Amino acid sequence: MLQCARSQLTSPIHATRLSLVSTIHWTQILEFWATVLPQQRIKYNIAFAQKTRPLPVLLNRKAIDVTSKMVKADSISSKELETLNNTPQARSEKDLANLAAGNSDIEEGTIVGGDSTIDAEKQEPPSEITFPDGGLKAWLTVLGAAISMFCSFGYVNAFGVYESYYLSVILKNKTADDIAWIGSIQIAFIFGSGLFAGSVFDRYGARIIIIPSSILLVASIMITSICKEYYQFLLCQGILGGISQGALYTPAIGVIGQYFNKNRAAAMGLVVAGSSLGGVILPIMLANLLERTTFGWTVRSIGFLFAGLLLITSFTVVERLPHRKGTFFLPEAFRIPTYNLFVAGNFFILWGLFTPFFFIPTFALNLGMSHSMSIYLVSILNGLSFPGRIIPGILADKLGRMNCMIIAPIVTSILIWCWMAIETATGLIVLTAFFGFWSGSVISLFPAVMAQIVPHPREMGTYIGMAMGISGVAGLTGSPIAGALLTRYGYTAAISFSGSCMAIGTMFLLVARFHHNPKLFVVT
Repeated sequence: MLQCARSQLTSPIHATRLSLVSTIHWTQILEFWATVLPQQRIKYNIAFAQKTRPLPVLLNRKAIDVTSKMVKADSISSKELETLNNTPQARSEKDLANLAAGNSDIEEGTIVGGDSTIDAEKQEPPSEITFPDGGLKAWLTVLGAAISMFCSFGYVNAFGVYESYYLSVILKNKTADDIAWIGSIQIAFIFGSGLFAGSVFDRYGARIIIIPSSILLVASIMITSICKEYYQFLLCQGILGGISQGALYTPAIGVIGQYFNKNRAAAMGLVVAGSSLGGVILPIMLANLLERTTFGWTVRSIGFLFAGLLLITSFTVVERLPHRKGTFFLPEAFRIPTYNLFVAGNFFILWGLFTPFFFIPTFALNLGMSHSMSIYLVSILNGLSFPGRIIPGILADKLGRMNCMIIAPIVTSILIWCWMAIETATGLIVLTAFFGFWSGSVISLFPAVMAQIVPHPREMGTYIGMAMGISGVAGLTGSPIAGALLTRYGYTAAISFSGSCMAIGTMFLLVARFHHNPKLFVVT
């Protein structure tokens, strides 16, 4: 069939190259397509195919490619065919309109036949994307994204202060695992809302989700300030706060991948360091205000602070690339083995990572430390997390993001197991400092590695959001499980659960790294 098509085209080719474009029949192209690519066999309408109306123009480069393969042996080069395709006649809008008016089964950019549709744009290799990797707009975006992290995960990092206060003052009749559910629900909804926020960001941009989320977060904080009952804290601080914080987190991470490539891990480290800064400032602010004023005005002060900060975020976080078209979610992501392994590893890591954040303050009280000092431990943890999120990001751009992502959870897991042997206040302070640094590395390298797996920067929000949605289950159940083990068996059981989860997650990341690149000494 191919030989037949080639022989039929030989005479027009030697007569004139332009006539080749204007005398190719529909039947020839479709027969060739069905022969060369049987898996894409087109069930075209026979009645229409039997019409002898020639193809007046080749609508896109894909059609030229088909023709080029048909006449490859007859001395026409693909460059010459491309020249023909770029003539004013080939680009004529009138020809396109006439072709559409003729009820053609071939439209601009698409070849359609029966139940098979081939998008020519998707079939062509994507053009190389350039990244500014700097500039005023890029760094202002980093600033706004870091502020978003300050108000989202930075606020979550201060939950240890809330837990201590709830247990000792407002909710004295509740156990540690009861209180932990508030923070766990908050974390779960941060990750869970990212499942939708990421796709909305990719499809419609950043501001359409950042502005309403900022309003919702400030409202949730203001309502929390007047809460009195346990269920009220669950609804306002846990659910409402978590949804709004997750909707802020995902665009802040996704937009950085559109501005940075070479320095992506370093830029994301700076962004994620905003949560560490929040984890340092907010616990101290809460502790001092709780000693000087009421709980209501303490929490409202946080709300007023966030209102001003998120106004900056709303103006500075702006996407650079065109919005993504297509389906809301991208299920093809789960056909990428590295992505699946990475998501599984991240699930187990987050299942155990937040246990020290929630229970180190109460562990300090059991060692005889004062309430104020136990609160300052949260600030120490988050303070050391600040360089832990920046320095590994800089190194990861040089040594490989996946390589550094494996080292961080290994060290963090070892430190959690060491927690079991702590018996003095000094030892706990030292452990808290080291854990803060390395846990910060785990959190900051997650989006950098994810950006490396994503096929296109315009899909980054959706990929990260889907991974976060799965991880939300870990965030929901991890700390309550640890709290229940703590209540029934003591700190040894809770620490064992946390350390084991970290170790299992690290093994998944190790497999993902070597599946991505089996070579040992390579930057990846």
